[in-house]
Amino acid sequence: MSTAWEHTRTAARQGWQLAELRDGGLVFTAEDGLRRALEDGFFYVRQPDGMDLSAGDRFARAFYLPGGSEDADPYLGYRRWTAEELGPHQGYFCRDADQTEQFFLESAWWERVYPAALVRQAEAMRDFALDIQRAVLTHLDLPRDLWDEATGHSLTPQGTHTLTFNHFRPEVAARGLNIHKDSGWVTVLRSTEPGLEVDRHGDWYPIDPIPGTFIVNFGCAMEILTRSTTTPVAAVAHRVVRQTCHDRTKPDRFSYALFVDSSLDSGVCPGLFTYEPGQGLHLETGFGTFLSEILDNTYQENSTGLY
Repeated sequence: MSTAWEHTRTAARQGWQLAELRDGGLVFTAEDGLRRALEDGFFYVRQPDGMDLSAGDRFARAFYLPGGSEDADPYLGYRRWTAEELGPHQGYFCRDADQTEQFFLESAWWERVYPAALVRQAEAMRDFALDIQRAVLTHLDLPRDLWDEATGHSLTPQGTHTLTFNHFRPEVAARGLNIHKDSGWVTVLRSTEPGLEVDRHGDWYPIDPIPGTFIVNFGCAMEILTRSTTTPVAAVAHRVVRQTCHDRTKPDRFSYALFVDSSLDSGVCPGLFTYEPGQGLHLETGFGTFLSEILDNTYQENSTGLY
């Protein structure tokens, strides 16, 4: 049985959609796959041929560990990079309410902070995410001449492109990762172990990883933009369940993702828009404020990252 056929069967068995980016377009295995993916708020996409993920996997397994001398492993010792040095929502975070230790880094810092091999992977994942976003936009009820303004210039170098890592600590008695929706446009997620769940009609369903694929999530910005159109896109609410120490010989769960968000420069992007067919764009909220609120609510003990 071919790997592609196995992946198709796995996605179908879970009830979710699987696509491939081909010649700038998304080709789904199901005839109505795109429609269903927009309703679900996510889908699987095959990883591009030749994309090397070894640097990201290595960083995800090591970034939280202490580093040594300057000659030591360049994937260790990243706790020292904090928001004080890098800016809001950047760097290393470890919160009591979740099992995750996290590392956030926007593209402006990649070359200074990440090892060279990880910079190359981050750039490849960013380009892939932007290609997916463009492919989705071609199917939406949104004029092409409004794409840049409507998406906060996220498709350009002025957008906010963040590579984020999660390490789950099973020894910590807390939830895995809180219920939330991603803030922006599309997220390309690397997940290799079970634990991710999505909310569908009030029930939680597991999203088990399929080897050779990423998981693409749509975020709040996409949902807000399209909610009055003939092709509304759902922002998927998701969480990671608590990890346990049942097998100490098994490495801890990790994941990482490339997030595509609007520009944080208010002179470039005044905020998030809703598109009203026949009327144009209507400004809903400032993006910086929206981003801060949804992130703060995600990581509080008694709130969720929803809007």
